Amino acid sequence: SYHVREIARITNTAAGTLHKELARLAEAGLLVRNKMGNQVRYSANRDCPVFEELASILRKTSGLVDVLAEALSPVKSLVNVAFVFGSLARGEPQPGSDVDVMLVGSLGFADAVQILHPVQASLQREINPVVYSLDEFRRRRSHADSFIIEVLSKPKLFVVGNEDELRKLTQDQTASTA
Repeated sequence: SYHVREIARITNTAAGTLHKELARLAEAGLLVRNKMGNQVRYSANRDCPVFEELASILRKTSGLVDVLAEALSPVKSLVNVAFVFGSLARGEPQPGSDVDVMLVGSLGFADAVQILHPVQASLQREINPVVYSLDEFRRRRSHADSFIIEVLSKPKLFVVGNEDELRKLTQDQTASTA
């Protein structure tokens, strides 16, 4: 369960706005409101008839990065960076959208497919891994490969690493060839 201020901090939303929306969601039966001392805490109502459907939607969208990170955890040492790109990263998922995942490191394509394939069932979306070795990624980036430039210029949801680590991967190449 979460206090309103915790939810405000996590969602970057004003607490005043949240109070009204949380009250509406509790009234609709989607949330459970618990008063603990002088604090009001909210949690998902697991007995709500649409709970499983909503949880499934969240797993397919919001929980995407967590599910992918868990799947990649056994081979994380082989992956410099991994991120979701495309419509899901832009926040524009379509009903049939696949999950485009770029992986840069020493993990091979066949291994990536084998590791990510089981996740497709829980996400109910096809996963499309794009796998590059570090050298290949750097070479394509330094030669201004149109696909790489396009992907790097658009929103990304990082699964392994972050924007700074991705930037360092391309800067290391620039520094070592200068």
